[in-house]
Amino acid sequence: MAKVKVFLSFEFDKDNELHHNFYAQASRGDSFHKIEDYSLKEAYQPHNDRIWLKKAKHLISCSDIVIVLTGQDAHNAPGVEKEVTIANQQDKPIFQIRPQNRTSGPVRGAGEVVPWKWRKIDAKISECLEK
Repeated sequence: MAKVKVFLSFEFDKDNELHHNFYAQASRGDSFHKIEDYSLKEAYQPHNDRIWLKKAKHLISCSDIVIVLTGQDAHNAPGVEKEVTIANQQDKPIFQIRPQNRTSGPVRGAGEVVPWKWRKIDAKISECLEK
């Protein structure tokens, strides 16, 4: 089982449960990967932009892959937009996961959208790591 450092990008105030659900599902044992959480544990704070950006850049640089959860309002979240920009600047593999029964739009620049089915997510992680 390969270890993978994942930076998970999501709308912190509205989709925190998706973050928890992702890691709970990843730890069930039916994955090809041992997922390590390199996500920020705080919401974007415009008044503290410089410090927040420094943390985001560091965690993304330490990660192997960036995954965006397209929850309720991720496509409008300034923190998600900044994280996607950083990931692209650092040339990190990136893709999006659309949770079941959610119809929110994709995040611009965040790569392919994969439905929330663990086999598809696991396969996409493998594909990204091969590049």
